[in-house]
Amino acid sequence: MKSYTVHAPSEGEPAPEQFAFVKDGFSWPALFFPLLWIFWLRLWLVLVWYIVFALSVAWVDRLAGETNATILALLGALLFALEANNLRRLTLESRGWREIGASSGRNLAEAEIRFFERWTGALAGRAEKRETIARAAYPQQARASGAEEARIIGLFPEPER
Repeated sequence: MKSYTVHAPSEGEPAPEQFAFVKDGFSWPALFFPLLWIFWLRLWLVLVWYIVFALSVAWVDRLAGETNATILALLGALLFALEANNLRRLTLESRGWREIGASSGRNLAEAEIRFFERWTGALAGRAEKRETIARAAYPQQARASGAEEARIIGLFPEPER
């Protein structure tokens, strides 16, 4: 199972659509496509440090040889992929986001459903919050169709609950 931390903007009471789920552990996209990953998540300070690292690898290549620079680049890429999600958490924290919880699941969708189920239980009796949570947690087609057509099989509730 994968673990996720859940972050929300600090201003006002954020809508569930604004929550950010950040996975714990290794980030494969950050290993294979680090610059695209950095730009996609708008981690500008991380980008600056990544450029500094790339320049230092080029400097090591010039002074110590290609083999040493390759080893340094591979180790740096692995370290970056290991710490990428922690860097994302630090960036969210520096932007004023707060951590509001954690969840786990086989994938992101399952972790979101579990988190919103617990969160709905904490908000018992607030129908407007439940509708907002249903919009965030369940797919559009399940909400658009009736309950008879969009049954969820297993331990999860029906979309209209």
